[in-house]
Amino acid sequence: MYDFIIVGGGIAGLELGAMLSYDGSTVLMIEQAEHVGGRTFVHSKDGFELDNGIHLVRFGRKSAVADVLRHIGKEISFKPLGKSYVIDEDNRFILFPTSPSGFLTSGLFKFSERLKALQIMIQLKRGKEEGFDRYTVEEWMRGAGIDGGLRRYFSLVCASMLVCPIPSVASAQALAENIAMVLKTGISVEYPVHGWQKDIIAPLSDAIRKNGEIRTGTKVDSVIIENGIATGVRIKDTVVNAKNIIMDIPSQELGRILDIGRLKDERLKTAVGLVPTSGISIDYAIDGRISDIDGLLYLEDPMSFGCFVSNLSSGIAPAGKSLLTWFCPIHNEDMKQKDKIKNYQQKLENRIEGIFPSLKTKIIF
Repeated sequence: MYDFIIVGGGIAGLELGAMLSYDGSTVLMIEQAEHVGGRTFVHSKDGFELDNGIHLVRFGRKSAVADVLRHIGKEISFKPLGKSYVIDEDNRFILFPTSPSGFLTSGLFKFSERLKALQIMIQLKRGKEEGFDRYTVEEWMRGAGIDGGLRRYFSLVCASMLVCPIPSVASAQALAENIAMVLKTGISVEYPVHGWQKDIIAPLSDAIRKNGEIRTGTKVDSVIIENGIATGVRIKDTVVNAKNIIMDIPSQELGRILDIGRLKDERLKTAVGLVPTSGISIDYAIDGRISDIDGLLYLEDPMSFGCFVSNLSSGIAPAGKSLLTWFCPIHNEDMKQKDKIKNYQQKLENRIEGIFPSLKTKIIF
């Protein structure tokens, strides 16, 4: 009899499991993949540590994951990002604001747009988020008269911060809350100095094993509910009991192992129908160093963003090598069409290799 069974070993499950185990509870984590971490999974190849996409830590040292690591006695360091840029069709680098002062110096805006941007930032910093709820980002921009460089800015922030390149379906409220938190903490994103595996995934996993167990490659078939209480899980013909069951699987998959009809919380029913984020991630393992930029790089066509992760963490790539990771968020429906995916990927590669002409001759893989 465990105190807690956690179904799914994504980053949220790892964080919660680590705290529970560290504080004395017995924890069993069950993950159907052969590894924990979910989308934050790290793949090692030829001395390179490849994140599953770009995994900068939003709010960095003031983030939830940093708080969890402190809770289990693991204080880690974060590397702040340097200047970020949006790269136009002529491969001109334009400063991309990551703080209010950036709106005054970026060439992305006209004078009137700078003033409007500062007004919006002041409003959000004061916690006044009215006017954002119940609207998509597109509806909010149209209603607020946002166009030109400011529209370009919020569209790119929507793509990177909400992992959604389509303002007409993204939540303006979610965008406002995230920007407000950036303004409150003074931190947009940072990166763990030794990378995700060493600084985050490993210590969280070790904390769970301190007073529990992690089973990978194991699929939970159903949650057992008796008299309205979850009492265990079924794995093939085996039942494992626990005092508490925690679900850390994509909300859209809850119906696979739970009888959704028995759920009384309407929010859970809504969560099952959420459209998941998705996209194409490309890693370039590079022989040598082709750029000193240590901020984010944005493209508008295709809408995407990239980062020389090895400029943030020396342990991510072997000595004398570098790693460039690029992510292109795509609508979930488009991900089902192979031709579209191939076109996106080819267009993205052509743009990246056009921006960095020396890249093609230095690619290791």
